[in-house]
Amino acid sequence: MKFLDILRTANANLGKAKLRTFLTISAVFIGSLTLMLTTGVGAGLKTYVNEQVNAVGAKDTLLITGVIDNSGPTSDAPKEYKPDTPTATNIGFQSVVTLGPSDLAKIQATKGIKSVQPMYTTTAEYITNGGKKFQVGTSEAVKDFMQPLRAGKQVNTETKDYQATLPPTYLEPLGYSDAQAALGKSVTVAFKDSQGGLFTKDITIVGVQEKTLINDNSLTVNPAFAIDAHKQATGSLPDYQSERFVNVFAKFDTSLSTQQQADLKKSLKDQGYNAATLQDQLGIINKVIDAITIFLNIFAGITLAAATFGIVNTLFMAVQERTREIGLMKALGMRRSRIFLLFSLEAILIGFWGAMVALGAANIIGRIGSNVASKTIFKDFDGLHLFSFPTKQMLPIIGVIMLIAFLAATLPARRAAKLDPIEALRYE
Repeated sequence: MKFLDILRTANANLGKAKLRTFLTISAVFIGSLTLMLTTGVGAGLKTYVNEQVNAVGAKDTLLITGVIDNSGPTSDAPKEYKPDTPTATNIGFQSVVTLGPSDLAKIQATKGIKSVQPMYTTTAEYITNGGKKFQVGTSEAVKDFMQPLRAGKQVNTETKDYQATLPPTYLEPLGYSDAQAALGKSVTVAFKDSQGGLFTKDITIVGVQEKTLINDNSLTVNPAFAIDAHKQATGSLPDYQSERFVNVFAKFDTSLSTQQQADLKKSLKDQGYNAATLQDQLGIINKVIDAITIFLNIFAGITLAAATFGIVNTLFMAVQERTREIGLMKALGMRRSRIFLLFSLEAILIGFWGAMVALGAANIIGRIGSNVASKTIFKDFDGLHLFSFPTKQMLPIIGVIMLIAFLAATLPARRAAKLDPIEALRYE
């Protein structure tokens, strides 16, 4: 018999015990569906994260912070003072490292760094447009950082005019009917100076943000506004206190290879600074997603393991029921290898059909699930599809399921291949 003939025979044999075959395929289907759905969730979330990174750009930007040294004065052994290291300040139970002009100079002098921009963070008291006042956080925009927007444009990092993008959660509280209604409007942001006095600054809304993993629900302002607010808030302080920064952005040479970028980060680390790109920071999210996916796939694996016993049982019963048929095939000259292949193909087909039906069901469930999630728990995350079933991930899963089915079939297939044709023909 040729291979295609054996394949057709194997497929036809599955129809001889329809109920048993159906139940076995159902067990494979459940395990496959669970595996595909958990993998689909992981793929959907990772696709969204990667799309966010690609949309933002600024791939040549490092976020630099000081390394927190936990072996400072609070440890058992005193640590020698070094004037050229970043300064750590304890706020409650949290240690915050601030960077000064000397740190910026060291970072700028590091080979591979093109420019350095301190991030001016001044705590805002509230935001208002003449009515109610609401608490708000502010963050400084970075050049070439493309913030996902619902409407409007990015803030201009070069202009002296005050510009901001507004988080979407502030639209309704500030009385704007939609994102378009907020564009061009002026809002007032209040700060406190070093003496505790309140001062306000007006700023124009040029864009409304999307709610994404990138945007942190804070008012994103252009550098001119951030610097002026910082200077006014710290105006009465000496320079060594006012010129301190928690975060610094540095542009590096884009021609650097991956290894050279890693060496640059290590060089900064050796000087007492942590450096990470946006991809590095969101890469942690991908690792968490991978860990959760693997954990969930363990349960799918248990279900598939249970399904293998069903395949073994189905084929053992098939061997017993078709003993005379096997004897006849051998008597007509069919070799052991062909008998083994016949029963192995029956198992592989059980795995194949179970996986294919599961893939179809997973796509249907995924579409419904993504649609429901986009209107409920993820309604603010535009562009997020909770489930994704990329071919390059689904094909290996189908292959693994078919391999599991083949391995489950080896014992009954060997038994069928080793049957004595004379004894098989006399079997009743």
